[in-house]
Order: sequence, then C-alpha cells, then structure tokens
Amino acid sequence: NKAEHKILIATGRPFRSSFFVYEEIGLNTPIINYNGALVSNPYDENFPKTDLRISRESLFDILNYCGKNLINVFSEIHDDIYVLKYDKLIHPYLHVDGGHLHEGKLQNTLPNDPNGSILFVKQEFVKPLEEYIKKNYSDTLRSRYWGEGDLFHIVEIYNINVNKGCGLESAISYYNIKKENVIAIGDGHNDIEMFNIANVKVAMGNSHPELLPHANVITKSNKDKGVYLFLKDYFKI
Repeated sequence: NKAEHKILIATGRPFRSSFFVYEEIGLNTPIINYNGALVSNPYDENFPKTDLRISRESLFDILNYCGKNLINVFSEIHDDIYVLKYDKLIHPYLHVDGGHLHEGKLQNTLPNDPNGSILFVKQEFVKPLEEYIKKNYSDTLRSRYWGEGDLFHIVEIYNINVNKGCGLESAISYYNIKKENVIAIGDGHNDIEMFNIANVKVAMGNSHPELLPHANVITKSNKDKGVYLFLKDYFKI
C-alpha cells in the first residue's frame, strides 16, 4: 500500500535541481539537499527546516591560503550561486537552471554565510588543503575530496554537522518511524552516514568503494536498473 511508505530524496544537489524529480514522483515528504545542509518540506510548514552554513570568514581565510593553487571556487546560498569565474569546465557542477549566478571574487560578492563551498584546485594541493582545514577548523568544518578532472581536483567544504544521516534522522523522527523500518539506497561516500541510520543499506553495484563496506545489500548498477530490481525483490512485487 503506497500510503504505508514514506519516500525521501537525499542528494548533494541544490533544491532547484532536484525538486522536479520530487514533483514528478508526487512526493510530499521532506527533501534533503546539499547532503543535509538544507532539509525542508515544501508542503508541510510544520516540518522543522534545517539550514546549516559555513562561516564566510573561515572560507575567505581558506581561499587566501590556496593562493595560486586555486583554479576556481563557488558557494551557494539556496538558489544564489557565487562563482569566482564562470566557464564551461565547471558548468556541470553549478546547476545554473533556476539559480541566480553572481560572478567575481567571493570576498566581494558573497553577502552571507553559504551552505557550503566547492573548490577546484591543483592536484598537488589537495592534501595540503585538507590538512590546513583539519588543523585550523576541525571544530566547525569538514572537507571531502570527491572528484577530479584533467585540469583540476575538487574539494568540498561543509559544516561539521552536515551529512545525509542527520537529515534522514530528522525526517524519521518527525514521522515517528523506527530505524528498523528504514531502507537507504545510495552509491557515494556521502551516503555512509545515511547508511548508519538505516536498517537495510543498499549500495548500487557501481558505488564508490568507500560505501560498499557499509552496505548489507549490493544491487546492480544504476545503469542496470539496480534500484528497481532491489525494490521488486524486497517488496515481492
């Protein structure tokens, strides 16, 4: 029975680039964006909204530390995107549709604390950057190295309290759902904390290697209808 199940979307993407999926599925539940920095329910004003930020001053200090090792950077405050310089190489990361783009040095354009920041840096600078953040901001910030390209490597900076697990926990608490009744499906290392909340932890066959040890079910890849096949088998459809 559809009414007996609550379906949630948890993503690192902003609200503007995930809400169309939410609406297409016909959901009325909370939606977890920015990996848990923003958790909201568009159709329930009583749901306690989460809106976690990183310190703008801390970010500026980190950018100053990067110096010439910084290739590009952007931060977001909901649907406002603040980018050092817009170019086609970072276009796929910006999710510009529905957003408001502001270009220029963030020290001049960023008006408030952002929900997080993505830094594009030189390969040899990834470790020094992560060590600097850990040494100076271990009580407020975390960094995640989650991608690379031919011309840059990517480091994400986020609030220490941000993860999909916290977002999921707030949702199941609101609906009074027991953890033994929670299924989490993911494919990235940003899904680890979410798996720690769930009873059934389903990793896609093409998941990030760091996620697989946290799974108790491994389905086929997303290209091979892994989610569909798991749900069909689990619910005996």
